[in-house]
Amino acid sequence: MELDHVFLIVQDEATARAMMRAAGLRANYSRAHPGQGTRNICACLDDMFFELLWADGTDASEETGWIGLTARCGGAGSPIGLSWRGETDLPCDAYAAPFLPEGLSIPVAQMSRSLAAPFVFQTPGGTPPIDRTDGLTGTRQSPDIATLGALEIAVPALEAVGPLIGAFDRVSFVAGPPQITATLRAPNGTRAAEFTWIS
Repeated sequence: MELDHVFLIVQDEATARAMMRAAGLRANYSRAHPGQGTRNICACLDDMFFELLWADGTDASEETGWIGLTARCGGAGSPIGLSWRGETDLPCDAYAAPFLPEGLSIPVAQMSRSLAAPFVFQTPGGTPPIDRTDGLTGTRQSPDIATLGALEIAVPALEAVGPLIGAFDRVSFVAGPPQITATLRAPNGTRAAEFTWIS
């Protein structure tokens, strides 16, 4: 498993943009998820990206409800999500996300059904931001920031993330109120920045 991105559910767009600025990140793109009832902004590094997600007041499908995302956006459970690229042994269910073309689905780890765990899923066709050709990632965070150095995710109960402990390089889990702490690296590998996001 390779980390594709991490997301945090926040109150609204104004909050998301203020958090991006405070973290020293440049928002590379924003996207709506019709039928899921959410919108986001994303800040891309070369190897992964950070996403802030919020409920935008539009209707969410029944499908979005059964995977627990609607409840999370309403303040229940963990506001943190993790997405991976590559293969995994985690048992998954297919989420027919309403914003995807018909016939496509997103593998969502069954552990995500517990709202105490982060929302964990596989990015369809996951490609590192530096290799994407859709133009959305722009210049990412260059020239100052290149890659993730370390990511620490705090969860109320470590047993909720048991299968994820040690699954991702540079990602660790600690017990505590939900939050994300990231250390970022410059192109030469030195520490470039650090920030903490709390929902």
